Amino acid sequence: MSILPDDPWWQVFPALETWVPCGPDLHPVRFQDGRLGLAAHPDAEGELVFAALSGEKACCVEVAAAWRQHADDLRVLALGPRGPSDTVNISWDDIQDFRSRPVSKYGRPSGLTRRGGVHSQPMRPGPPAQPGPPMRPGPPTQPGPPMRPRPPAQPGPPMRPRPPVQPGPAVRPGPAGSPRFPPTFAGHGTGEPERVRAERLEMLLLLALGPAFQMLLSGLVAAAWSDGGARASDRPRHRPALEAALTGRLAAAVAPWLGISPDRVDARLHQGTGWGRLELTGSGLRASLPAGWLATVWAGGLAVVDGHLVVAVQRAAWPEATVLAVPEPGGGPVVLNIRADEDASCARDRAHWEVTDRWAPGASHGRAGPSGGEAGRP
Repeated sequence: MSILPDDPWWQVFPALETWVPCGPDLHPVRFQDGRLGLAAHPDAEGELVFAALSGEKACCVEVAAAWRQHADDLRVLALGPRGPSDTVNISWDDIQDFRSRPVSKYGRPSGLTRRGGVHSQPMRPGPPAQPGPPMRPGPPTQPGPPMRPRPPAQPGPPMRPRPPVQPGPAVRPGPAGSPRFPPTFAGHGTGEPERVRAERLEMLLLLALGPAFQMLLSGLVAAAWSDGGARASDRPRHRPALEAALTGRLAAAVAPWLGISPDRVDARLHQGTGWGRLELTGSGLRASLPAGWLATVWAGGLAVVDGHLVVAVQRAAWPEATVLAVPEPGGGPVVLNIRADEDASCARDRAHWEVTDRWAPGASHGRAGPSGGEAGRP
């Protein structure tokens, strides 16, 4: 039995739309059929070329360019939400505030802090110092005994001349630093200020699109690092970052499912065939899941449905999907046919799923009455 989806990972999503302030108007940004579309900018590519020459760029076009630039950027998983209740609130007012701030020499707009953070203030001058009491003269210093002269230093053996230093091999210049991972983005302050500022603005623009697009972009990044993705060959070198992203998102899903603390969840990337494994031990949950789980399951809001942890999506076409799920750690998987209640999903701003059918893998389909279940939808 194959656990890989027969359809593209994003087919578990409905068509998504949000509105972006672009000049004096609001323009729609829409994701449908795996593509980000700008209805008000039919020639976005041409506008990008013009912006490179004139320096003026429409906000919608900025969003589209940032979406493409960060489609495989692991920082999206580091900064983005871990689940439906983990909100990352960036408003368009925050974007405007960021644009208006002057740039410091390290690329950080001066005075910009996290909302609710502590702002440093200039130091105020204190009161003038008051004169203290006059110092009393101490007793006169008594002369000590005279110092004895040291014996003259004895000359040591003559130093042997060192052999001349042999020149080593020429140092080859390293590869040019990728603009996607400048150290200054993390605050190290060693890159070009304007480029650092531009990358910060790009990330803020993407987060300002709202929770649905944040989850969608996280899925896009995860898909790039999954089997068959554009960055799959680079996965071994970035394994710690990917496993941190996997652990944080799995923990947010299974903590209420199992009634355990999120810090008792430890996830590793699964290698090889099959969907992976789940094991509940005395120290917590140990899991092994492929990187594709983040794209095909978590991003679409399918992590937990009807008391089952979904471990793979076999088929998806919104609002229906066929998934492989386990009722408990260590238990055998079952196949679930699920359908999203579109009215409830719109009202709650997250997907509400109903199980319409279930059966054991390899068994004939047995009908089951629908039962409600929720999974965090963008």
